[in-house]
Amino acid sequence: MTTLPAVTVTDVPRSPAVDPAVVDYFAQLRAFLVQADDRLGGLTVLSTVEQQITLIAAFRRQARGKLRDRLVSAQARWSEFAGWLADDLGNRAAGERWLDLAASMAQEADDQEFWAYVLARKAQRMMHTGDEDRVAGLTRAASRLSDTPALIRAFAAVQQAHGSAVHGDVRGFQTAIDHARTLVATAAPTSDGDTLGSFCTRPYLVAQEGEGWLRRRRPDRAIDSFTAAVDEWPSRYRRERGVYLARTAHAYLAASEPGHAATVAAEALTVATATGSARVRRDVTALAQRLDPFRHQQDVSHLLDQLATAG
Repeated sequence: MTTLPAVTVTDVPRSPAVDPAVVDYFAQLRAFLVQADDRLGGLTVLSTVEQQITLIAAFRRQARGKLRDRLVSAQARWSEFAGWLADDLGNRAAGERWLDLAASMAQEADDQEFWAYVLARKAQRMMHTGDEDRVAGLTRAASRLSDTPALIRAFAAVQQAHGSAVHGDVRGFQTAIDHARTLVATAAPTSDGDTLGSFCTRPYLVAQEGEGWLRRRRPDRAIDSFTAAVDEWPSRYRRERGVYLARTAHAYLAASEPGHAATVAAEALTVATATGSARVRRDVTALAQRLDPFRHQQDVSHLLDQLATAG
């Protein structure tokens, strides 16, 4: 990141001429910050992200024509990133505001690819909100946009699968997961970790299938899926590994193995503490409450003590 120092609003030239190269600069900086978030957590980058969004807006106000459209699209992508960070840090209200801004700016810039991705992200956020009925509609909207890349359609299919699972549609869940798997397998290879939907890898899909097994009250199958996913998880997605360690722990408890659940949850909590992920910590805390009757077991007692120490 030392090769791409973040600049401030005071560095914006007052001339109406905006160098088109700033768009590439912001894309590269965002890619670096995404990597930093994956490894270190949102607390390390959120203030920088918000500062750079203000800076992009300053350039956008000076630009005209196609350059302005490119800056609007850049601001949309940075706003979605800010929303993701806010969600992970536990501020869902801010996450929703940022994602709504990203949606409106993607439409304004006629950035169809990113608009499809934002629709899939909106579907993802609808889970566990009481508005799960919107998931299917949002994923259909994301998939029917013209020229939507395969990885974004795969991400949308995963959300469709979870929407089906919530409504007890087992066949619909498996069909959507299989469709996502086909899309990922046939997607054009990419070496760019910041490509939209690049996180839709084989282990990601295996983990999503594990969620389905857990909802279907098959914790044995869920444990197999989550464990396989975590074992293959890319090292650059450190926090997301913590997410699925926590889900593995829930599967172990559902399988009446509280000791194993506590051991895996303790590993997830370590990731949550290191990255500041409220999402992972919230999942571990919910598990710990269900483990309280087993506090006489050493592994469970250790987890509860670890949570208490972490504050």
